[in-house]
Amino acid sequence: MQPQSPPKTVVFDLGAVLLRWQPAEIVQHELARHAPTAAAAQLLCERIFQGLHPGATWAEFDRGTVEPAPLAALLAAQSGVDAADLLRFIHAIPNHLPTQQDTAALLPRLKAQGHRLVYLSNMPTSYADRLQDRDFFNHFEDGIFSAHVGLIKPEHGIYALAESQFGLTPADTVFIDDNAHNVATAHARGWQAIQFLDAAQCERDLVALGWLE
Repeated sequence: MQPQSPPKTVVFDLGAVLLRWQPAEIVQHELARHAPTAAAAQLLCERIFQGLHPGATWAEFDRGTVEPAPLAALLAAQSGVDAADLLRFIHAIPNHLPTQQDTAALLPRLKAQGHRLVYLSNMPTSYADRLQDRDFFNHFEDGIFSAHVGLIKPEHGIYALAESQFGLTPADTVFIDDNAHNVATAHARGWQAIQFLDAAQCERDLVALGWLE
């Protein structure tokens, strides 16, 4: 009997891949008084999210170490926006994360090719709880939300956890994420990886890598 080959696994990010993420638009909608123009909204985004890099205030919300009310107070100090307005903004964000249907349409096609699908997402618990009823989650075998494990991308620790929890073989894994730093860590661990721009580009790259017909 031939030894069974390890399963091939596609690891999906969620925000800006399966969930539409346009932070400047959300700022303009929810903090209109503080962002009357597109340029003002972009500047406020930079103050609030700080590139979402590890160590940024918002990144610690994703890690699960800061709750919404303390987060709002911290962000008020660095953005100049009232903490009450920021708390409303924080709670409103899941309402502005619709499913990207063109990306979701890739999931059943990948499963039909025999691939396992899992997700690896930087997301606070309160958002994960509100979003997990989306239909596309039915296609996933397993997943990790950063706030549930106290780790965030692009730190190697969350990738190591994914390898262990999902039983990944790096060479038989492809990772799809919009963030270049997250993709770089995946490459460094021997995973195949695609930096997501849009569903059409992602599909082309999956075909080119031999993961999708």
